[in-house]
Amino acid sequence: MMINKENNTIILSGDDGQKKEYKVILTFEVEENDNFYIVYTDNVVDEDGYLKTYAGIYQNIDGKESLLPVVKDEEWDLIEKLLAKVDRENGA
Repeated sequence: MMINKENNTIILSGDDGQKKEYKVILTFEVEENDNFYIVYTDNVVDEDGYLKTYAGIYQNIDGKESLLPVVKDEEWDLIEKLLAKVDRENGA
């Protein structure tokens, strides 16, 4: 994983080893669990007309960056609420 703060993107390697660039939509930290979250998109719209979004928990351990999956329902609930707030603020 590689973060490019200048153009607000991340590059992730897929299971096949192919690298893909994603646009970062939102980043935030939750002090209660000390996790830093990244919400991102590949700018693909699904069959219902919604932008596909993904989320992960960012970790940097000894200079090695990684993105762990979000697995807890309460974390997804928080992410969905924050995305809805961003949509409202942007007039969506």
